[in-house]
Amino acid sequence: MKRYLLLLLTIVALAACKSKKKPGRGADEPMTFEDFQELFTPGTLPYKLNADTLQLKQADSLAVDVADVSRFLTDTLLKGDYGKTEKVKLFPLARIQGNLTNYMVIKAVGRTQSTGYLCILDKKGKYLNRLRIANTGSADGTVVSTSIDSKNVIKVSSEKKLSGSNTALKEDFYAVGKDGSVQLIMTNSNGPTTPGQIFNPIDTLPRKHKFSGDYTSGDMSLISIRDGEDGKTFQFFITFSKDNGNCKGELSGKGHYIAGNRGEFKDKESSCGIAFQFSAGRVTIREIGGCGAYRGIKCFFEGNYARKAEKKKKKV
Repeated sequence: MKRYLLLLLTIVALAACKSKKKPGRGADEPMTFEDFQELFTPGTLPYKLNADTLQLKQADSLAVDVADVSRFLTDTLLKGDYGKTEKVKLFPLARIQGNLTNYMVIKAVGRTQSTGYLCILDKKGKYLNRLRIANTGSADGTVVSTSIDSKNVIKVSSEKKLSGSNTALKEDFYAVGKDGSVQLIMTNSNGPTTPGQIFNPIDTLPRKHKFSGDYTSGDMSLISIRDGEDGKTFQFFITFSKDNGNCKGELSGKGHYIAGNRGEFKDKESSCGIAFQFSAGRVTIREIGGCGAYRGIKCFFEGNYARKAEKKKKKV
């Protein structure tokens, strides 16, 4: 009797082990979204992903099926980075809860490069968009890394080796909307620039307020003011280059108007603050807090800027 009981317990145990087999990997039952997201390690903001992390080897058994990525996320994840016939392995890295959206980070490993992708999902798990955020080295030698701060601002850094030990660094800052839209809000670069040419990330925003416009002080210094969500707020972008380019600064954000012709910005992540004083055709700025994270150590966000005349649109 005991022999039959032992045999029965063994059969039940084997059946239980088989039932624990992960769906989507050869099991009879298809993988659910809950199963899929459990493959990703829970993470928190701030988050970083660089080329060194992408180069870490992972066991093939940890790879996720391309079919599952296509079903729960997108079938165009690799578009533009890998050929249709190239064999690419996908590894789930992290899942992160943001304020407006959630994120899933996936690593793609191909023949000559590894790439990191940030998949953006709504709070119910619906895929919205994706952003290429890291790479071990493209054809021109550019290495890409990223960081996401606690305010969900994504900074994608592209570093390219030049002659000798020189490198060119470009930093693109993105904001993510509730609908998954990705908007470039600022670009920093130590690469060569052409006098008189400044990339203004808020240039196309409305400028109906009486203080909205572009203010300059030399060829490479600009304060751009654009309309805010209401008449009490404004969007701004400041960039300057002093001392023949040896001291630079760049900052963007949302300020608010206070009594009279004044405005103010206070950074939630640091002690940095900027005071704006508007007058007829000019704006004067000064720091009201330490803004060293956004400029060189020997220069400040200060000075008097003259308003540029807005180009009149040609009548059709």
